[in-house]
Amino acid sequence: MKRIIIIFLTLTAFSCKAQSLIKPLDGGGSCPVFDTNCYEKDTTNELLKFSGTWKYQSGNTEITFKLKKEEHYQISNNRNFLDLLVGEYQYVENGLELANTLAQFDNPFVSGYRHSISGSVFMHRLPSYYCEDNSEPAEIKINVNISHPTDTDVDGQLILRYVNDSEIEKLEVCVYDQTTLGSGDVRTLIPDGQYVFVKQ
Repeated sequence: MKRIIIIFLTLTAFSCKAQSLIKPLDGGGSCPVFDTNCYEKDTTNELLKFSGTWKYQSGNTEITFKLKKEEHYQISNNRNFLDLLVGEYQYVENGLELANTLAQFDNPFVSGYRHSISGSVFMHRLPSYYCEDNSEPAEIKINVNISHPTDTDVDGQLILRYVNDSEIEKLEVCVYDQTTLGSGDVRTLIPDGQYVFVKQ
């Protein structure tokens, strides 16, 4: 009997340890950073509608984003888990390719925040000092980082709004530079402003 009780208690301890606390990305609060049993999950699959290849074209400017949802990402072994929107981009101005990180999109050695585009902050309002907000307060927008291909001090931000316009899927993107480190001469390659991308 004693042996049965020990086996039962051991199994109970293992099953309790294996369970995770799941917090929704939208409104569930943040996990403690060093809690490996906590998972900030996209419970409503909101990130999926942002996934795909998106293209902006105007005059001599062409920008391509490739985005995908990455689930259960962990920065390091002692950190919590979270779902992210990650991706890569290409930026062409006047026929000159200024950035192209698209080859990293399917690279199995590049994950999470190592992608050129990464993040999963759910927002309901845009910062009005950067871009005009055409959305309803209930709509979810996603805030992600965009990195410079050669300068790690550059801190760019994208706020993404998904729009289904008569069955044409669009992405309204607010781009702004928040660089505070470095010399100040290098900024996000894509100029600050609002852009409308179309799903390919």
